[in-house]
Amino acid sequence: MKDRRSVLAIGAFLLLGLVLLAGWGKRDNLGAWWQGRWALSGAKRTVLDPDDPVLKAKLPVPDPAAGLPPSPLNDLLKPELSPEQQTDIVGQLFLDYWTNLHSLPAGTWEETCAALSGQNQKGIAFVPKNHPALSKDAFRPRPDAPGIRLHVISSTGGAFQLTFDGPDGKPYTDDDQIRNFPPDLNF
Repeated sequence: MKDRRSVLAIGAFLLLGLVLLAGWGKRDNLGAWWQGRWALSGAKRTVLDPDDPVLKAKLPVPDPAAGLPPSPLNDLLKPELSPEQQTDIVGQLFLDYWTNLHSLPAGTWEETCAALSGQNQKGIAFVPKNHPALSKDAFRPRPDAPGIRLHVISSTGGAFQLTFDGPDGKPYTDDDQIRNFPPDLNF
């Protein structure tokens, strides 16, 4: 019985080899030969229409905040937010900071990021240390997006400005949009 199985297995292997060799000589590659054999069997080849609406449908956009710990800055990562919506999110972060600590972080960008991530007098972390919205010099929803910069007017009074880089993408130019917090701040 064992001998019969091994003879059948060897025979099947040799037959497969012969079929493959016969196909190899017919075309430049085996895939083209196989497609030709498939077409002869009656199966139809389908050609995709580039105007088919299914092919033009957008793929779902992955959530940029997926996997991040809860943070007020996670909303900043949402696509297609207006500059006003973006500065609202960052402004609310600093209002929460001031409400809890009765002061605003003052200093360099690195010191501000450290204070927001827990290096403050109460040890409250408002954002994770390596949050993607904390770029090298400003708050940004994406690395190539315009930045939002903080200008503290009164640390203990809770007055600050947020400057959104304008259409030119450069900081501190005439096209920047400035938001005051509180809104009636005259500075």
